[in-house]
Amino acid sequence: MSQEFSELPELVSPFKSDDQILVVRGGQTYRASLDPSFALGTQSGSRALEWVVFQIRNTYGQEGGAFHPPNQWLSRPFNFKSTGFGSITTGGQLVLPSGNYCFRGWTTGMENGRMRGRFRSMDSLINWPSATTYSLHYSWHIPIEGVFTITTQTTFVLEMRCDRDRSKSWGYGYESQISPELYASLLFFRNSL
Repeated sequence: MSQEFSELPELVSPFKSDDQILVVRGGQTYRASLDPSFALGTQSGSRALEWVVFQIRNTYGQEGGAFHPPNQWLSRPFNFKSTGFGSITTGGQLVLPSGNYCFRGWTTGMENGRMRGRFRSMDSLINWPSATTYSLHYSWHIPIEGVFTITTQTTFVLEMRCDRDRSKSWGYGYESQISPELYASLLFFRNSL
């Protein structure tokens, strides 16, 4: 008996090492097993793949903050973390354990200026730039992504700069009046070493 794909029950994560997947290639159907790197938890002979989201969340109606002073890297402090690895310092920096990382996400910026972001380790040995943008007036999503490996616990900071002085409270984005106000979000995948 066949069943529509949309009617199949959702698979609850975490994936298990004995899970199998269905692959259709060139009209031919194949059975395959998940690569062990996708299995969560501790399993003999495999590494755990984990993920976590860090965000800048403000309270209802709170604007994104100011680009001031101009032409300087300004810290964008994180204040929200989903369940998973890592932590946030009191200054909004990210502390990540050793591992192989892939991350992607976005920050916001606005109001009449050339903008750039970067995600870097405090010693600047790891430094991933965001997209370069120019905002004539309205808000922008500025994408950022990268890959890196660290062998010890490392502290990171998200920074941005703008070539014009935007000391207004909404330089990083207007509030939406919907809770939470969200001004940056980074999704990290980690394979333990």
